Amino acid sequence: MSITMPFSALILAGGQSSRMGRDKALLQLNGQSLLQHMQQLALDSGAVEVLVSRNLPGFIVDNTPQQGPLAGILAALQHCSGSQLLVLPVDTPLLTVTSLQRLLQHANGAAGYFVNSPLPCVLPVSPALSTMISAQLQSGQRSVKALLGRLNAAALPAPTSELFNTNTPADWQQCLAVVNHGSLYVKA
Repeated sequence: MSITMPFSALILAGGQSSRMGRDKALLQLNGQSLLQHMQQLALDSGAVEVLVSRNLPGFIVDNTPQQGPLAGILAALQHCSGSQLLVLPVDTPLLTVTSLQRLLQHANGAAGYFVNSPLPCVLPVSPALSTMISAQLQSGQRSVKALLGRLNAAALPAPTSELFNTNTPADWQQCLAVVNHGSLYVKA
């Protein structure tokens, strides 16, 4: 599957990891950090560049602290060279190149996401998007889902197991079980 529009990728790795009890971006998966894993996934998916939103020196830092993923997206937009931005949370390591390329194709230069999961998503890079996110944050609305609604984003059927989010130590153990044994047990 070919991606016709050049795209930048953004890894959101600026959260506090409070439920995990330690920095999720530094968790080890197959000999590399989760952050490195997600960066490689973005490159393998065809990104022309990979940006990292992480409130530490050497990374893109939020201009408006404590405002969640939207603040990270807003700060990263000024660094994008692609016409689209693929936004990936650092804590979804089961995503695949195939699913991300399907998402990019489905968005087709506009905004797109998987049903029932606002992240990952694809956003069109433009000054209008920056203005929209700034206004949304100023109004106190920090929801990526609300932004996708305002953009009339296209929803793609979700690859459910790939969107498994590793927020807690138990989630991380389940993720490792999938990586090592190929099965995911999700509590009902």
